[in-house]
Amino acid sequence: MDYTSLKKELRTRLDRERKALSKEAIQDLSQQVFEKWRARFTLKPVAYLHLFQPIQKRNEIDTSFISDYARKRHGHVKIVVPVVNPSSEHLTHVELANDIEMEINHWGIPEPKLPFKKVFPMQMDMVLVPMLGFDLDGNRLGYGKGYYDRFLSLVHPQCLKIGLCLEQGKIESGLPAEPHDVALDYIVTEELVYRISGNNKAP
Repeated sequence: MDYTSLKKELRTRLDRERKALSKEAIQDLSQQVFEKWRARFTLKPVAYLHLFQPIQKRNEIDTSFISDYARKRHGHVKIVVPVVNPSSEHLTHVELANDIEMEINHWGIPEPKLPFKKVFPMQMDMVLVPMLGFDLDGNRLGYGKGYYDRFLSLVHPQCLKIGLCLEQGKIESGLPAEPHDVALDYIVTEELVYRISGNNKAP
């Protein structure tokens, strides 16, 4: 089976398995992921924290636990969220002000409405990345559009790239990696924090 067909098959299976979970289960698992992330990482040196807004119909991990924690405990942190640009197939990065108005886009992703303050990829200190699946080489299985790979290729070398995923998304046999794929530094699930082999970044 070629890479494209294998990834498509894996996406279909993992998407189906995650959608089968109840909303209550996703909330519970999301809180467990948050607790694992909080226990391992510090926001003290972070000026810009990039996180995704979950697609509820896809049962993505709820990142509001993390954004609420950052606001309450680390007021210096600026939270940044993506806005999808279908025409260019790139993400715009927007500072999430407390009073900013949100709307749901075509894909079911909450996004800030204009006017908003843009932030550049090179400003990010930590990026929390959505995914369907992963392997222990740091390879991520997303939805196949490449938005995050293009974004992650532009962040500065010391930016921590941390995937958030359910443990059921772990693929033991390894994902096929393509030249444009950007490997992650860590992956956090409700059970473990996986540090990718060869990663020398703190913590």
